[in-house]
Amino acid sequence: MRKTLFIYTETPLHAGTGVGLGSVDLPIQREKHTNYPIIQASGVKGALRDTLEIKLGRNNEALIKNIFGGATGEKGDDFAGAISPSDARILLFSVRALKGVFVWVTCPLVLARYQQETGLATNLRVPDLEKDVEVASEKLLINGQVMLEEFTYNATLTSPARDWAEHFAEKALANAVTYWKTRLRNHLVILPDNEFRDFVRYSTEIVTRIHIDDVKKTVKDGQLFSQELLPADSLLYSVINVTNSRNAEANLTDEQVSTKLVDELGARIQIGADETVGRGRVLLGWAEENKHDE
Repeated sequence: MRKTLFIYTETPLHAGTGVGLGSVDLPIQREKHTNYPIIQASGVKGALRDTLEIKLGRNNEALIKNIFGGATGEKGDDFAGAISPSDARILLFSVRALKGVFVWVTCPLVLARYQQETGLATNLRVPDLEKDVEVASEKLLINGQVMLEEFTYNATLTSPARDWAEHFAEKALANAVTYWKTRLRNHLVILPDNEFRDFVRYSTEIVTRIHIDDVKKTVKDGQLFSQELLPADSLLYSVINVTNSRNAEANLTDEQVSTKLVDELGARIQIGADETVGRGRVLLGWAEENKHDE
């Protein structure tokens, strides 16, 4: 069984790579070939497991091990997990707009890859864009143009843009309140691939953080650093393979593993660093890959 996990950032999220070599001390994780933001699969799986361990407690260690795998070296518990997530890839990126405050942007490459990996939108057309952009609602247009950050694009209201907006509102934001579903239907912009790449590269949130000396009340030496964050209201997805439990004694089918995982996790979890200052709070959505839109 394959399921698609949607991850909607309700607060800025930092899934980091350690110390950076550029101007940002703590950059976020990115794909090498596209430079798109990602959350590595180990981080996705770790966040899911950590959430269940906190919610279920020690009395349900057996269930957690059946889903995520037994600890190597423990007698009788040396078996792999029943779920295998992919890296969480960017799907929609939030960008400031002159009309509507902000919009969600995506591009043909992202849509085609999502379509290929999940099979959830095989009936939707991926547009072929070079310069102009497509929007899901005329509410975003000013004299046939849309203004994002300091850039202005010629834009057209199209059926594919509306269809993709409807698809994401229903699939990815299934656990969101009605307002956000309606907003997504009216605030989606499809950009050319190169334009999207530049936004996800240069329009992330950069914050400067410090550590104050408790006695001197000044910044400690070496404790002034910059950190990159994936903006709030961004959307990522991860394709998760689910198998029967590899613990022969558990006798859990892939359907049972999937049901327990979704039910016990709930609608919200935390991913990435800086949990105690509110980073990385995300809203989850689930869909089964083999159920295509008709």
